[in-house]
Amino acid sequence: MKTIASLAVVVAVLAVAPCFAGADKIKELVVEGNTKSSDATVLLIADIGKGDKWDDSMIDEVKARLITSELFKSVDIFSEPMLGGVRVTIIAKDKHSWIIAPTFYNQPGNRGGGLGFAEANLFGENKKLLMYGQYASADTFFIAGYIDPSIRGTRFKWQVDTFMRWEDVTEYSIPTSFTSDAIRPVRTSRMRYLNGGLKLGFRLFRSFTFDARLRGAHVKWRDAALAPGVSCEDVIHPDDPDVSADNIDDCNDSDVPGALRYAPKPGKNGFDVSSEYILQLDNRANWFGIRTGSHYALAFERAETALGSDFDYWYGSLRGFFGSKGHLFKQDNLILTAGVALGEDVPMQHEFTSGGVKLRGFRNREFRGDLRARASVEYSVPMFTFWSLSYRALTFWDTAYTDYRDQNVVEDADFRHYLPDPSDDGIAKLRNGVGGGIRIYFRSVVVPLLGFDVGYGLPGGEIRTYFAVGLTEL
Repeated sequence: MKTIASLAVVVAVLAVAPCFAGADKIKELVVEGNTKSSDATVLLIADIGKGDKWDDSMIDEVKARLITSELFKSVDIFSEPMLGGVRVTIIAKDKHSWIIAPTFYNQPGNRGGGLGFAEANLFGENKKLLMYGQYASADTFFIAGYIDPSIRGTRFKWQVDTFMRWEDVTEYSIPTSFTSDAIRPVRTSRMRYLNGGLKLGFRLFRSFTFDARLRGAHVKWRDAALAPGVSCEDVIHPDDPDVSADNIDDCNDSDVPGALRYAPKPGKNGFDVSSEYILQLDNRANWFGIRTGSHYALAFERAETALGSDFDYWYGSLRGFFGSKGHLFKQDNLILTAGVALGEDVPMQHEFTSGGVKLRGFRNREFRGDLRARASVEYSVPMFTFWSLSYRALTFWDTAYTDYRDQNVVEDADFRHYLPDPSDDGIAKLRNGVGGGIRIYFRSVVVPLLGFDVGYGLPGGEIRTYFAVGLTEL
């Protein structure tokens, strides 16, 4: 009997052993700790399902996906062997997902604040809802948007948004040499821009997405005026055929106060309808303010005259991001970004700009053009963590070249009145900025960071500060 019993045990072990030997398939998934996010949403973000192959080396990768979504304040994952495979347990504790908050920022050329509502996990399904309005010295706007990253759990996504802006657009004199620091405001115009759009997209692979967007807007320019101390020659291009002698007489009228003197409007009014196509390969991870991985995006936008656009243009861009950690310290973060963009017959409301938070050390949108190449290097280190706030210090270098590649003054006068460009220096539009700052990240609430930067412009020698708190960020 003992022999038979022993044989029975051996047979049972041999029968079960293949199941455990092949324990590389997920037989059961358990989600715990989530109080708002649905189990299906957690698994969708984790991108795992029953029947998938599993190895414990995948734990860090899956955990990074969940933390990067910024919906969870902590994530733990472990697996247990079971008959035919493994049971994977995910413990994902939700962040507080919505916030109503005031904002404030102070940047060279633009100061203001606002109030916003953001819900980052609507219905517990990772859907996003944002409503935000701000009043500022140069840029007052209202934005609202809804994003569904997975329609009914599929690979398809959609977004609808509106953007209404009232902006005092300041144009600056064009630098005449690489070492030029005499850049000053010359023309300020009031723009009203009412915009709405619909975007549809799909995720082909885990990190590859394609989006198509149809956008319609109406733009209106008014109240173009010379800056104090500026002459007409500083704003009227000598080859512009659309500027009449009467315009010049009005501009030169010495009886009109200098700050209110007439200047030709920079662009024309009309409907602006376009389609946009975006390809992205996104392998980024965001671990409580430490950004790693890579991201590449190729975008192309063109006006749709057949749908009623009064403008006819196109422009495209290519940009990249790379982040890594653990260079000098365990939790340091090195970020490299670069991008190039160019267009043809680009109206002023879509021109590429440099300056402000994308080129620290210079004023907001100080440089303009239909060609831009820029790059940035940023290195940050942890300072300390208090309560649910993480403090980091950073240093940076920004560079940008912004110029007009397609500036045909005669043909383009129908939609754009360019400033005169006396520059004959090929690198006159190249600018660099260096500096440092701090960031504060909120670990337990879905909310962007607080930031303070100090930038030094090269050339120019001016120190400028950038501060933002609330739903906006640097």
